[in-house]
Order: sequence, then structure tokens, then C-alpha cells
Amino acid sequence: MKLEDIGEIALRKYKSVKYFPFKNQAGAPFSLTSDPLGYLEAYIDSWHNSIKRDKYKVKNKLVKARYFTQLSRDFYNSSLQAKMPSKGTLLYYSFINLVKVYLLIEGYDLETKVEHHGLSLPATSTNKLKLANPNGGGISIFHEFAKVLGKEIKNGDGVDLNFIDLIWELPEVHEIGYALDLFPKKRKFLPVEIKIRTNKNRNRLFYTVSYEKKFDKQMKVDKLTKGICKQKLIELDIENDSKRKHFKSKYSTAYTKGSNRSWVMCYKKIIQDINTLNITPMLTRQGYRYYLDLEPYRLHRLSSFLGFAYYIGTIARYRPTLNEKILKGKFQPLINEAIISCPNQFFYLMTSHITKQICAIPMAKIE
Repeated sequence: MKLEDIGEIALRKYKSVKYFPFKNQAGAPFSLTSDPLGYLEAYIDSWHNSIKRDKYKVKNKLVKARYFTQLSRDFYNSSLQAKMPSKGTLLYYSFINLVKVYLLIEGYDLETKVEHHGLSLPATSTNKLKLANPNGGGISIFHEFAKVLGKEIKNGDGVDLNFIDLIWELPEVHEIGYALDLFPKKRKFLPVEIKIRTNKNRNRLFYTVSYEKKFDKQMKVDKLTKGICKQKLIELDIENDSKRKHFKSKYSTAYTKGSNRSWVMCYKKIIQDINTLNITPMLTRQGYRYYLDLEPYRLHRLSSFLGFAYYIGTIARYRPTLNEKILKGKFQPLINEAIISCPNQFFYLMTSHITKQICAIPMAKIE
């Protein structure tokens, strides 16, 4: 098979239909912003002002959502002037307030029940967080966040979360971790291209996943022929592309190109199928890039980052001896890299999930 025989790139109203995990519409444009939290505030205000008849009492939730957005922004701005360990505490409070915004927008009625973080760092533990009992009354923010992200965490699978597992889940720090020989395992985030395609008759949608062959010796790419990838993908033999390996989805769905209703239904199905492959997005100046997680953890990447932030924030508040040990230990470079690189990723990804839009960095942004 030749590359051009795989299928055409799917188009909707002359725009390429691409994969994004934000529940956005097929072919949706980018919402370019240099200030994702500022954009989120404006989005919430616009929604609030557009409501004329508040039958379902949405306005009250939006007022709360704007309040928590402002808190998130203020804590983050304060963190920019602070040093560790204070910085870690301020960052965690920024992130947990943004998570509350997400829960409110997804229908949770916060402020009506006792809310708790959902995590703790036992006095006898130095590197393991403990999950709270989600059925113990009130709302466990950590558990409910995982649930709305689509990767629910269950205490039955174990109540301990290891710090090194949390930080290994952050693609932002992978390269520095491997450069300093801090991760004993092979790299697990495989850079991939995901393309949503259609057949020649333009009446069926499917997708392809490809990666550069140079990663064959660097990573456990055999995972693409096992487990969930084996269930979802078929390897293609492409004779005119010697640099990449290509896989086609087993799943395809019929669609009507000119029907908005068809696009809404079918795009959602395609995205759901792609999401099962444990794809991790990374925002760059050139747009979103994707990584296939070859060794997926029990947590969503955003849940892992929230857990990481909880850990550094907690030891800053309650464990001065442990804080000194961690901040000056071998993981110091990873922690420093994470608190610099991860917040903006978190803000853009969360704003995209909350607004169901594709928030990205403008090319004109200069730092």
C-alpha cells in the first residue's frame, strides 16, 4: 500500500478535522490567547451575561466559577514572586481552584457539601500520598476531578500514590529526567501523528496513528501490537514511506459530510476511540503535539500533576525536614523543571477542557 492510498484527510467546511480531547466541535478553530485564565474569565462572563431566563440556576454556578478562576489567577501571580517552598504551596492552591471551576462547569454544586482534597501525606510517609475514602462523606476533589477527566481512580486498586510515579507521568520533565539518569525505565511517551481520515467516497471516518522508526530502538514500541493498541489498531505496510510506521484504526463510522448532526455524533465517537489509546497532548508554539503513553499509569496526566502539586505544597506546609531533603535531593532538577514548565500546560489544557474550545498560544507571543 502507498501512503496516498490510506485515505484522505477529513474536511468539514474546508477545514481539516483533527484530534483534540476537549469535547470541541469537529473542525473547530483555535482560540488563541496569551493569558488562558484571563480568557477563561471572559468566557465565563460572556456565558453569564447571555443567560436571560435562568431556569436551571446556571448563573449562580458561573458566579462561583468566576470567583474560583480569580483565586486561581491570584495564587499563580503570587507564586511568580515567591521561591520554593512557598511557591509550591501557592501553585497547588492555584491548581485546586481551577479544578473547582471545572467541576462547577461540569454540573457539580460546590459549597453545599464538605469538600476535601482527596489526598493526604501520612506522618509516617516520605514519598507516598494516600487517597482519601471517596465514600466517607462530602466531595473528594481529587476523585471527582479524575472522574470528569474520564480516567476514574478507584481506591480498590490501591490507596497509595508514589511520588516518583507521579513525576514520571509528566512529559514536561521526561527529557531532563533521562538526561540525569533519574528514570530507570525506557522512555514511555512516544511522539505520534494522529490523522482523522475518510475513504474515497467520503462517507466513512477512521483515523491513523504513525511514529518515526528511529524510536524503535529507544522505546518499547512493541506495545503498539499488544493490549489496547492491538484491540484498536492494524499495522499498515506502506511502501513509499521508509521513515515512519503507520497504523490504521479498526474502528470506522459512517457519516454524512454535509450534516451537522452527523458530524457531532461521529466526531465524538472517533475521539472516544482515540482516547482509549492513552494519548497525552503537549501544547507548543506550533500547536498541539501528541504522545502515546506506552506504559499508562492509573491516573490521567492532569490528575498526576495535581497530585504532584499537592505533594510539594503539603511538605512545604507541614514537613520542613522532608522539604529540605526533597528540594536538595536528586529530584531537585525535576521538581524545578516541573514548577516552571507544567503550570502553563495545566492552564491551557484546563481552559480547553472547561470551555470545550481549543486554546492555544498565539504565534505572535514574544517572551
